[in-house]
Amino acid sequence: MKKVLVSGYIGFNNFGDEAIFYTLSNHLKKLGFDVSVLCSNKDIVKEKYNVKTYGFKNLFEIFIAITSCNILISGGGSLLQNKTSNFSLFYYLFIILTAKLFLKKTIIFAQGIEPINGKIQTFITKWILKTTDFISVRDENSYELLKKWNLKPNLLSDPIYSIIEDIKIKDNKEEEIIVQLRDFKNINQKFLKDLADALEENCSNKKISVFSFQDEIDEKPCKQFIELLKQKNIKANYIPNKPIKETIEIVNNSKYMISTRLHGVLISHALNVKTFALIYDKKLETFAKELNIEAINLDSYNKEELKNKIKFLLNNKNITKEYRKFDWSLIDKVLTDNRGQK
Repeated sequence: MKKVLVSGYIGFNNFGDEAIFYTLSNHLKKLGFDVSVLCSNKDIVKEKYNVKTYGFKNLFEIFIAITSCNILISGGGSLLQNKTSNFSLFYYLFIILTAKLFLKKTIIFAQGIEPINGKIQTFITKWILKTTDFISVRDENSYELLKKWNLKPNLLSDPIYSIIEDIKIKDNKEEEIIVQLRDFKNINQKFLKDLADALEENCSNKKISVFSFQDEIDEKPCKQFIELLKQKNIKANYIPNKPIKETIEIVNNSKYMISTRLHGVLISHALNVKTFALIYDKKLETFAKELNIEAINLDSYNKEELKNKIKFLLNNKNITKEYRKFDWSLIDKVLTDNRGQK
């Protein structure tokens, strides 16, 4: 049985990255591959996904994992960026380069590539990507960026859409607003107060739930927001991070979603939930524009704009663009092509 090793942001209980790995690992198993992953919380990941796990920080385990596999898959998500840190960028590049040095087939899987800060960092990223066997990206901005780098990317979509295709979309959704928040510099007390004021003015007769997609990062602003709503005599239900299918079902039952996280926006849009994006980074801005999703930029919004856009969300038809279904055919062809594989 051929072995595939996946390198990604796995084991940190982040809904989006876990959903991507869930989709990818299930697909690989259906094709007959033995799946392993570099991750945090090895025992939890092993039990959750029924895959072999290696510590993502342990150099010895990384070496064993790479030398034992036939194919390395890097992704999906936004791994190749240094907005988080140069260490994060160089870590994922190191995994790719090591796999190539051991003559392993390497696949860049549905990643979102952002402009890299720094000439040296950009040069190294381009050089290593040129060594890979197949590059796929999930958005048009990433596609255009890699073409400018004289690479040959393939434009897919976000793999989470592969899960949504198996879900029956509910027609009679509850009059519920899901607010999904994460901790970030511009998700501050002023913004939370402005958002609470906007909901008080427009949503007094609707159920409100505040949803964490990664408790370690999301819980604090979610609970701060609930407290602000309570001060206005608005009751809100807190929903901690849930398993993937349960998260999707909760969103599917609701009529509205206000989200700071990319995959909150993507799944609600795909499930015909009226969606409003709170843009805090480039990747979310890219998808909001691509899908024509109503949004505000948290770096430049004003309170009246926020109120008016939420009022529009609640009282007008949701006119957005259809998402691209995830196409596995190109990935499958590379996975099953034995040429040059060691």
